[in-house]
Amino acid sequence: MEYPQQSFREQHCFRLIPSKYPPINLYEDVAEPEQLEAVFAVEALTNPRLSEEVGNFSQVPADERLVGIPHCSYVMAAFTHINPDGARFNTADFGGYYAAPDVNTAIKETVHHMERVMGYTQEPAQDIQMRCIDAWFSAELTDLTAQPYLDSELYHPTNYSHSQALATEIKAAKGDGIVYQSVRHQGHDCYVLFKPNLVSKVCQTRHYTYKWNGVSVNSILEMSLI
Repeated sequence: MEYPQQSFREQHCFRLIPSKYPPINLYEDVAEPEQLEAVFAVEALTNPRLSEEVGNFSQVPADERLVGIPHCSYVMAAFTHINPDGARFNTADFGGYYAAPDVNTAIKETVHHMERVMGYTQEPAQDIQMRCIDAWFSAELTDLTAQPYLDSELYHPTNYSHSQALATEIKAAKGDGIVYQSVRHQGHDCYVLFKPNLVSKVCQTRHYTYKWNGVSVNSILEMSLI
């Protein structure tokens, strides 16, 4: 089945991640994607925790890796540290860089998933620091924003079986990724990229505090230096 495509060129997008995850310098220190295995082998001699830090980069083909640019580890981490249950448009077999063109959409998406995890593990009230990752990408994305797709099982709020099956099909066909409508922020789009090197620039920008009250994230504060 053919799906509509939408072209993006130097598209700005936002992604929120917990501040507890530091950048992984290995990806930034490697000049060429093909050198990653060799540099990893050398670095691992003096850093026994390196494998845990960088994740399983063997899941990313050499010609799709993003290395050698500032903060690229934030992008690579989405493909090397994969949720065993997958997500809406990826499985445990492949990762995806999820982001949104509106920072408020990115926040709403992360709040939803954080509330599910924190509620399931019954975490006590606490503040969670988050960092905003700005990125720019160019890609040809499968466009699932038309109404027939919105009315389909691809957008089921909790069952990802249909959306994961489609994502697997697109990934197998070497597709760049998907543009879809946020389930958590109605009327706003999200992206998932299937190849790290679609991203050309990455930077860390704003910081936020998500205030978890033991039941929900009841407020979000933007942090700033005075």
